[in-house]
Amino acid sequence: MPIHSDKNLYPGVNAHLNSYLQNETGKWAGFHNEHVTDIARHLKEVLPSGYFAVSETSLQILGYDPEIDIEKKSYSRPDATVYQINPMPLVRSSTPTFAEATQPVLSPRILETLIDPEPMTGLVIYQAGEGGILGRPITRIELLSPSNMPSGSHNEQYLLKRMETLKSGLRLVEIDYLHQLPPIVKGIASYPKREIKSFPYLFLVTDPRPTLEQGRTDVYGIEIMERLPVINIPLAGADFAEFDFGKVYDTTYESSSFFRLVVDYAQDPPAFDKYTPEDQERIKELLEHIRKNASQGENEIGS
Repeated sequence: MPIHSDKNLYPGVNAHLNSYLQNETGKWAGFHNEHVTDIARHLKEVLPSGYFAVSETSLQILGYDPEIDIEKKSYSRPDATVYQINPMPLVRSSTPTFAEATQPVLSPRILETLIDPEPMTGLVIYQAGEGGILGRPITRIELLSPSNMPSGSHNEQYLLKRMETLKSGLRLVEIDYLHQLPPIVKGIASYPKREIKSFPYLFLVTDPRPTLEQGRTDVYGIEIMERLPVINIPLAGADFAEFDFGKVYDTTYESSSFFRLVVDYAQDPPAFDKYTPEDQERIKELLEHIRKNASQGENEIGS
């Protein structure tokens, strides 16, 4: 008998849903759109005063930034943006709560993560903002899709966009739930290749300040049974937004009746062999617990 729940019964990424979305043609796009919308909504709650978010397809943050020479630099066209209404002195809006914020597992220099840094020379970056009181781009957030990844149909375009973003001085946050595909950048262990110290889920926070050569990419690696991280998203100057990705993921999962229907805890996740043997055992332990606690004769728990 099927076992469904209105709640996400995994601590973090729901392995059942995540595998389904990656193995059913055309399903990732729907999740992508809903999750990006929820990210934008949560950003509105946590952004410092003077910023606001606009959700479209994927996400970008805009604001006034004195560190970027707006006369000499231009920016890629935003998919979704956070604007700062009026230019103002930038101060830290709050004190970081280091006890809550997740720490990265490594922080290589940005140039070490680029597939080929040479093409960055002479790269043309197009202006996107309207200027004036709307300010200038500050940070982009991207939820990676299968087409963005190595061997994906839009991989080359995405990598060019990524270089364009970093060279323009924008901060970049990339969310990678795609455990079946290798990482978007080099220098990070590949989970599908079963490399040592690899993670099924990754969050990359890249800050090209003070220069591209000196900037770094903070890599947050998340295990199969681990809650998604709380990350201080860098904004202009010393500003940041403390963002709880676990809270937003659960919101996306629990707001969709479709996700509830396709996740059946009575069955193993689709493409179960795409998880490492160790993660398969962890998932089996969770499923055993869920099945044991499901009431006899009932097919819904946690609602």
